[in-house]
Amino acid sequence: MSIFDRLFRIGKAEANAAVDKLEDPSKMADQILRELRENYQQAIQGEAEIKALALQHRANELQARNKAIEWENKTNGLLDKIEAKELDEVQGNDLAAKAAQAHADAAKEADQYKGMAEKEESAVAVMDLKIKQIKDQIAETESRAKMIQSRAKTAEVSEKINKTLSNVDTDGLMATLNRMDQRASAQEFRAAAYAQIEDSTLSTEQEINKALGEGSSNSALDAIKAKRTKLLN
Repeated sequence: MSIFDRLFRIGKAEANAAVDKLEDPSKMADQILRELRENYQQAIQGEAEIKALALQHRANELQARNKAIEWENKTNGLLDKIEAKELDEVQGNDLAAKAAQAHADAAKEADQYKGMAEKEESAVAVMDLKIKQIKDQIAETESRAKMIQSRAKTAEVSEKINKTLSNVDTDGLMATLNRMDQRASAQEFRAAAYAQIEDSTLSTEQEINKALGEGSSNSALDAIKAKRTKLLN
């Protein structure tokens, strides 16, 4: 493997690590939710614009239909006058032909508006389904985002605690505690040993007095107190 390949792999690994670090689950979930909401608003706005066009074209179609009916009625009126000999036939036919053409143009215009409106209404129907899907996705994303945030928070706290505990030398602390326990026991044993040594250094009389409980008070003071008692009596 060439040095350039190694550098490329190292750079790619560092880039991936940087991306992973930036992709915080909680923040990414919020970002996805914001984008879905923006898409939803754009879709709603787009649908409203198309609906407005469809309504306008339906209104134009109705206007053109009414105009076509009007020109058709005028054509029939001219033909009636020709048949009733109330209008010169040549002139009447010329006018009736023009009125009939106006009727055809208006009907054609109405059909064009109708076709445009139908396409727009079809597009609106498709957009309604897309918008419903986006709305459902937003609801699902909101629920999942809350779960991801909760899981991420739990994982973050657990990671900190586990990281802290991993740095604690539990075995070492227990070993130290055991040594302190052993030292305390050793001190207790030494204190008991010194007490036994002190008892072994007593004279025979001291041992007897200790056993009888004597020698603990001031014998001279006791003698004076006894003398005072006899004099008073």
